[in-house]
Amino acid sequence: MVQALGMREAAFTRWKKLRADALDQQITSTDVGGTFSSITKSLRLFLQSAMLGLGAWIVLRGEMTPGAMIAGSILMGRALAPVEMLVGQWAMVQRAQKGWNTLAQLLSEVLPEPQRTPLPKPAAKLDVQNLTLVAPGEQQAALRMVSFTVEPGQAVGVIGPSGAGKSSLARALTGVWRPAGGKIRLDGATLDQYDPTVLGQLIGYLPQRVQLFDGTIAENIARLDPKMDPAAVVDAAKKAAAQDMILKLPEGYDTRVSANSGRLSGGQMQRIGLARAMNGNPQILVLDEPNSNLDNEGSQALNAAIRAMKGEGRSVLIMAHRPAAIQECDTLLMLDNGARAAFGAKVEVLRQVVRNSQQIMSTTDGGGVR
Repeated sequence: MVQALGMREAAFTRWKKLRADALDQQITSTDVGGTFSSITKSLRLFLQSAMLGLGAWIVLRGEMTPGAMIAGSILMGRALAPVEMLVGQWAMVQRAQKGWNTLAQLLSEVLPEPQRTPLPKPAAKLDVQNLTLVAPGEQQAALRMVSFTVEPGQAVGVIGPSGAGKSSLARALTGVWRPAGGKIRLDGATLDQYDPTVLGQLIGYLPQRVQLFDGTIAENIARLDPKMDPAAVVDAAKKAAAQDMILKLPEGYDTRVSANSGRLSGGQMQRIGLARAMNGNPQILVLDEPNSNLDNEGSQALNAAIRAMKGEGRSVLIMAHRPAAIQECDTLLMLDNGARAAFGAKVEVLRQVVRNSQQIMSTTDGGGVR
């Protein structure tokens, strides 16, 4: 990207500035540490010399033997050695203290998971009741009092302008972000009643930006499970219609990818991400902009996977901007500024959207704005 956008000089200049700042700070730190080390060493030598001088004076007065004088000098050196070493290694002590404080803060924020009673496999029914969601680190609510129900075998499309809260809703439905108010129930039980690992197997998730992990494609589809079942991996790829695409790669399922995934296109990563989401036959599938990088063939494969999920009595939620993504949806949920604007049959919601758009255009034209 740097090369393509002609940013090489600017990026290099910025790097040189950051490197110069780091060197300045390192030199300052070294100077301060050296100063303290020199003072400590000088103090130790002064005290040892003073100890020898005082001992010699006492020996000359006949109040102490020469051996006791030497022993006192040695004990003084041994007593001051740890202090001198502590001053010399103070930078390491500070790093250790900072690491300890950071670890303590992390452990205080991430509470241990409570022991949960295993529940039977739920039906693909999702009930969202007055959901209010605040993103981590934010003060303003991303979603406010949103309610809707998804029945088994139903595909619901979530539409709305950018920033309406679609991706935030996806994170809440997968249990990544916890509600600030309201409830999300899966077949009657709230999401926090399920163990996070079990919940991840029940609700498949395709994020808007697919992130692969270092390893093979098979390991990514298997969610890095060391006891992965190869048959289940292939089955998930077939359901996502990614089998042919994977087999065309140099080593098929054993093709290694990295977190950067430079050898894969955005569409290929998205189809592998879809296969990963479908691994384990989840009851509910949450897809955030699933066709943003797909071509026509990939979009058709996506729609085929959604039809198969519906046919098996499972549910699908699709956060989308493109009309092709909601082709298989029976119901639409429209979000606007974090609130529910419409929910119902696809035809009725689209008709309402068109009617509202026409009213806005009519008002704008009447005001003399073109």
